[in-house]
This record gives sequence, structure tokens and C-alpha cells, in this order.
Amino acid sequence: MNKFISSQIILILFLFILSCKEEPTKPPTETNLTLEVLDKSCTEVWIDIKANDQANKLGSVYLNDEFRTQFYLKDTLVYLDELLPNKTYSIKLSNQDGIGTQTEFTTMDTTSHNFTWETFEFGGVNGSSYLRDVAIINENDIWAVGEIFTEDTYTYDSNGVFQQPYNAVHWDGNEWELIRVANSGYPRRTVFAFGESDVWFDGTIKWNGTEYKVYNEGFPLNPNGTGWLRNAMWGESSNNFYVVGNGGKIAHYNGSSWSKIESGTELDLYDIWGDKNEQTGEYEILAVGGKLFQSLDRVILSIKSNHAEKINDADIAQPLSTVWFKSNRKYIVAGSGHYSKEKISQAKWSIKLKEITNYYTNRIRGNELNDLFIVGGYGNVMHYNGISWKSYLNKELPMINGNLLGLSQRGDLVLIVGSNDRKALIHLGYR
Repeated sequence: MNKFISSQIILILFLFILSCKEEPTKPPTETNLTLEVLDKSCTEVWIDIKANDQANKLGSVYLNDEFRTQFYLKDTLVYLDELLPNKTYSIKLSNQDGIGTQTEFTTMDTTSHNFTWETFEFGGVNGSSYLRDVAIINENDIWAVGEIFTEDTYTYDSNGVFQQPYNAVHWDGNEWELIRVANSGYPRRTVFAFGESDVWFDGTIKWNGTEYKVYNEGFPLNPNGTGWLRNAMWGESSNNFYVVGNGGKIAHYNGSSWSKIESGTELDLYDIWGDKNEQTGEYEILAVGGKLFQSLDRVILSIKSNHAEKINDADIAQPLSTVWFKSNRKYIVAGSGHYSKEKISQAKWSIKLKEITNYYTNRIRGNELNDLFIVGGYGNVMHYNGISWKSYLNKELPMINGNLLGLSQRGDLVLIVGSNDRKALIHLGYR
């Protein structure tokens, strides 16, 4: 009996030793799931999720241990809103087996609405003066363009020489200088600056810090050989920028030559904006337009290399004049109303017609998602600080008998241009 028991014990020990040599199946580890906070605003966060070998498993997202959303795990971008400004959150991602990962992030703080304003006016004699666009290089180097009539313009001087209107003003930190760009009084409609010696007017005229040079060879013209009204510019550099204008015209400059981009529309294009997609490393570029005062038609275009594609605008009922966005985060188009979405691929735009302003919006620009300005009809100026809009109309800035057309913001400096009672107008704000 003792021998039998001893044999059983030896057999059990032998099997146990064999079983210990086999590696057990390891459960999935945290390295199979990763999350990265790509960006955040005062009230929103965008999270990049990577899920390796997690097919057919449910994933759950918790914010400060509170369940927020659930989905089958895959590489995806998760968007969460209704957060509080300047607050630190813990975000956790786990699969149905309880395996996961977590990280922390702090939302943006709100920015200040408190700007101090100075107003400058030019012209108003011998013609209606206005400014359409502005570019800030730094606080001591600012350009604005349009058409300015003064007592000395649109008349003949003592030598019988006709004096053309001015078409630009330049700020050197102390005063504004009236200028005729390229010694011409032809109205200038748009300006874009890459640096103090790299300033472009209407696409084809460059100020190099010393003189103006014209780069119009090969610039695409109308079928009859005439020019077209150029409404806006945007670019990564002077070796890669775009010009948009009336009749759906788009031109691209690569640093040495111009090319035409077919837009697929004859609507006037009023604005263009671009931003780098941090996930792809490529720039995303959008242009918007319509036929102001003629129809309710509108268009949103995505410009890619040498072609343009229309973006769905079925739920937008009015012409569009301006666009601004942070790529893959927030897209805003405006005109008669304001429309936004988180992804350009989303089917519908979120519509805000009267919640922000009753006035038509001509331009939107900003530093970040918590620091934006809009300007428009009757002198409307509004700032978004991340959670609220503030109007300066009839408070810091009185209503004008005209229109605000252009806007540029750099850091705590904002320049707004337009017209008022036949005079060209500039609002300079600093925080």
C-alpha cells in the first residue's frame, strides 16, 4: 500500500514538473492599446487611439472614472466635449478584459476679452475709400490694402500729372504711410506676408523689402485674356501659395511658375485658409464662396495639389464669405450664419444662425480654438475666448456706417479693416 501511494506521489510530481515547463498563454498587455491626446480646446479634446490585435473586442473610454463612450476597438479618433476650461482630466481606455491604458491632459484656459482699441481713418475726399485686407508681420510692420482717395488724389498736380488713388497703407510702429503699390493706383484687394521682405499683393506683386517685383508670367487669365478679381491668398511659403477670386478662379505659385487649378464652379471665391494635419504631415486647404447679393448659392472646396473637390454643403442655405479651421479638429465657415464640424468628412454641419450675431460675417481669423475674431456688417467685431463670444459693437467700438472686410490676428495684436462714411478704416486692438 505504501509503495502504491509513493508511486502515485512520484507520478503527480513528474506531471507537475512537466506542466511547469510549458509557457502559459499570456493575456493581452497595455502595449496592445495606446491613446494619445492630439489636441484640446477649453471644452473639447481629440484623442488618437491605436488598437493592435484587439479585433472584435469592445473598448470603453472613461473620463475621471466616468464612462463616456464604448466602441469596437480599432484605430480611431475619439472626440469628447462638455469639458471645463483649465482643468486636468484623467482619461482611461480599456478593453472588455479590463486591460488598457490611461493618461492625463489639461484643457486650454480661456483667453482674455480685454483689448484696448485705437481707430484710424484715411481718405474720404474725391471718392469712397476702403481697405479690404491686412497682414501683420509684427507690431512694427503691418500692411493693409484697398483704395484710398485724398485731397491730393484723383486730381491733377501743378505739372498737370494725374494723381492716382493710394492702394495700401503701411505701419512702421509709429505712423501709417499711404502707398501706391508698384507705383500704380489700381485698387489692391488682398495681401499676404511671409516675412518683412516677402510680402505679396494680389498674388503677383512682391515687396522684397527694397522694391516691388511683378511675377505674372504664366498667371492664368480669363479666356479673353483679361485679369480677374483676386479676393484672398494663403500659403505655406512664397514657394507654395494660392490665390482665389471671382468666377471660381484658383491659381497656384510654386516659386517659379503659375498654374491654374480647375475649381468646378463659377461662383466667386472669397476666402481661403490652410492648416497642417499633424497626423498626415500634409496641409489641408479650404476655400469658400458664393454670389453675394445675387443668389443663395454657395460652395466649399478642398484644394489638393492641382485639383479641387467640392465639400458637402447641403445643409447650408446661404452664401459663404470666410473659412478658418484647425485641421482634423474644428472647421468653421461663415457668412449669413456660422457653421462648424469636427471632421471635414462628417455629413452635416452644425448650424448657428443667430446665436452668435445677427450681422453678416465677412472674415474669421484666430490664433487658436480659444482665441478667435469675427468681423462683418455695420462694424460688428466679436471675440471668442474658448467658451463665450464678446461683442465690442457700440461699447468699445461704435457702430459704423459701412462694413468691416478684413482681419488679421497675431498673438495679442489684432488688425481689422473696412470702411466708414467714405473713409478707409482700421481698428487696431492689443491685449
